[in-house]
Amino acid sequence: MYIISASFDPALACLKASELLALGDSPERLAERLGIRRDLDVVKQGVAQASFIRLINDLARIKQYLDVEKQIEDIQNGKTMLSFLGAGYKEKQIAKHKEELRKFGALVETPRWFYSQPRVRLLSAIRDYALDGSQQGDAAWKEVDEKTLVFPIAEMYENSDRAFAETLIKEMEKPLKDVDPKFLLEKMEGNRSITFDFSAGVATYYVPAPAHSD
Repeated sequence: MYIISASFDPALACLKASELLALGDSPERLAERLGIRRDLDVVKQGVAQASFIRLINDLARIKQYLDVEKQIEDIQNGKTMLSFLGAGYKEKQIAKHKEELRKFGALVETPRWFYSQPRVRLLSAIRDYALDGSQQGDAAWKEVDEKTLVFPIAEMYENSDRAFAETLIKEMEKPLKDVDPKFLLEKMEGNRSITFDFSAGVATYYVPAPAHSD
């Protein structure tokens, strides 16, 4: 996949994020600065504090699901004592576990719930604004293996990372002005921006693939 890679000023990025977070008492001004006045209702909802404790229960369900999937895999690969009980018993156990998986329903709804929250959408917009305002003018195309890109929240779901979730919840539930701008830039995800590498002073973000001339 293609991304844009650009140098950025870490201190300036933090400053711009901090300035916007401080506008929590004035959603109208915040929406105007972000250029999303048409979404003022979302900004107002994002400024309001909300509970994200559901994340803990969602991750617990995902972990249970992954554990059952692992049990099925182990049975299929002969990594359990069930292989000594015959193929019939083995298939019954696999069927039993698959029925358990069906009871979990559509786990895709768990991250969809998170990303749809007004606070998340607002913080993503602030993160993108900080990126746009701190670039150093040397943006360039770069082709990368998407597997090398880091998406902290997506990885939290994939790994059922409760420790990270607890830290994330703590930040998400703060008054907007108290959210740590560095945490926002390093550990969250933007609508366009992918990563802020403070040590390298480099930011990456989504872009359409470049057109190739014949």
